[in-house]
Amino acid sequence: MKRPSIFNGTRRELEIKMTPMIDVVFLLLVFFVWTASFHAVEYLLPSSLSQQQGTAQTINPEEPPPEIEFEDIVVRIAYVDNQPAWSVNGQPVQSLTEVRDRLALVADIKIDSPVILHPDESVPVGNVIDVYDATRMAGFTQIQFAIAE
Repeated sequence: MKRPSIFNGTRRELEIKMTPMIDVVFLLLVFFVWTASFHAVEYLLPSSLSQQQGTAQTINPEEPPPEIEFEDIVVRIAYVDNQPAWSVNGQPVQSLTEVRDRLALVADIKIDSPVILHPDESVPVGNVIDVYDATRMAGFTQIQFAIAE
């Protein structure tokens, strides 16, 4: 004997009851409003410090040194007698190693100073790239190129 199927009867449309959903949303809204804090956060807490004046000297922490203002660091590159000649801020430099040393000294003091590379027209690109690499190795990030009009 075959058992009767429960699906043979009339099929009803699937209906979603919205009233319980609205109730749940309302309860969540009420919960979040009640648990939220709307008062300002206190950053200065009251304290009861004594007003007694002591005889001991207070130690003042060392003030940081004032920030040194640097002008732009200008590295001139010229080509004299088929050899490069360098100058850093108007002071002649004998070799590329000395240029690196001077840039490293300035980088130790203020690393965010802008460096301007100013090559002459006759300087080969390789020599300009060498000085650019020296400034990058010293740690400078603001490197600009200057040209003569």
